[in-house]
Amino acid sequence: MSKEIIAVDLHCHPNLKSFNSGCDNMWENVHHKIDSKFAERISDFSQQVLKESQSNLYALAEGNVRLFNVSLYPIERGFLHMRNIPKLLIGKNRINIMQEVITGFNVERITELKKHYDYFDDLQQEYDFVYNGQGKSPDGNWRFTLVNNFKELEKAFESANTLVGILSIEGAHAFGTGSEQIEWLRPEELTELLTKNIRTVKSWKVPPFSINLSHHFWNHLCGHATSFKPPINSLVNQNKGKNRGITEAGWHVIRELLSRENGKRVLIDVKHMSVAGRKEYYNFIRNYNSVNPADMIPVICSHAGVNGFSTMDSSIRDNDVAAKNKSHRLHRWSINLSNEEIRIIHQSKGLIGLMMDRGILGGKETIDRIASIEDKQKQRMEYAKLFWDNAFQIIKAVEDRSGWDVVAFGSDFDGTITHMEPYESEAKMPLLQKDLISYLEDTLYQQELWFDYTPHQLVQKIMSKNAMQFYKRFFV
Repeated sequence: MSKEIIAVDLHCHPNLKSFNSGCDNMWENVHHKIDSKFAERISDFSQQVLKESQSNLYALAEGNVRLFNVSLYPIERGFLHMRNIPKLLIGKNRINIMQEVITGFNVERITELKKHYDYFDDLQQEYDFVYNGQGKSPDGNWRFTLVNNFKELEKAFESANTLVGILSIEGAHAFGTGSEQIEWLRPEELTELLTKNIRTVKSWKVPPFSINLSHHFWNHLCGHATSFKPPINSLVNQNKGKNRGITEAGWHVIRELLSRENGKRVLIDVKHMSVAGRKEYYNFIRNYNSVNPADMIPVICSHAGVNGFSTMDSSIRDNDVAAKNKSHRLHRWSINLSNEEIRIIHQSKGLIGLMMDRGILGGKETIDRIASIEDKQKQRMEYAKLFWDNAFQIIKAVEDRSGWDVVAFGSDFDGTITHMEPYESEAKMPLLQKDLISYLEDTLYQQELWFDYTPHQLVQKIMSKNAMQFYKRFFV
């Protein structure tokens, strides 16, 4: 496998399992604990989720993923307080074991998290873990460093054995919202809390470059899109706040993050926002950019797929239920991007990171068919084709060669995704690149959409060049 193409990952969690399972560094390959018959049954039940870390720093090094967004994520308690648990699983101990097997976090950490809802405290602890994790690898062959701007990024890249991290945060609940206690605060008290915590984060030695306003559960700031598919959607409740727009507190967070008067600008990542929230944010961005062409704010969707709908309205005409996603080639739920949104992101000079979750790239029948292919070479080519179908949908929406400047890579590895079997971790990125190139060279698939780029050039743009150009312009 060639490693000549450096990969840039817009969204992964090399910190998540190590931080929550008691490891003292991000280099280790964290294996989920499966030490009983019951744990084995849960492992079989959740076999689509890999039971070891996908983006530990050694895996990133092996895959030549030299630059990556380290996504901090205070665990939403909605994950941990499950509903509709079958009678077989009744009992706190077994529920904790089930969560331990699926997430890779240790039981002690899971028990601790269930006792309190201080997301901002969680965030600061995780930041300290990542910040203090900078330095040489245990074997002395590699080095990990965080950077604050493109100039520091270029400097770090001068060393061939340096892995470079850019901080991001997944979910603005991290600023202290998302709990029942928040609902008792007066609006001015909530504003004061958010202002204080955002400015604390902006004063970090390495502040985040971007943040997702929403994630999986209601955070009092913006509604979220449906993200959990069967069987997980029967165990966790996403209904509260789902599909709502941006609240007054949410707009305060947006203004505080985008402002340069209180520290560095932090960009908003629209992944996980409801369509209603995305519409409102896109309108804000279009108005701002039309008035401030010399200070454009780009729209990022760091880890996504596309749904093939022409407009945002058409993507929410039907509810996001299993039937909607059954037979179509692409994943049709509104968490994915419509053609209308793709054009908005393109116009803002933004980026779309295509992710490694097969359940987000394809419809259910499509991914079931591919997963059942026994010939591993044929299976890899089918996954390559599905990845290209998502990329080509972006080009079809933009209808111009410049559409290729928008497409990037955001794996969401270690985000509890249903990975594509041949590419289970960052270490397999050279194989994915090889297969993407080979598929186009062998089939000339959708060649009219290549716009005179070669397959190798297209993979370079997706895997690194577009992201590097984006950081050069906006990572200041």
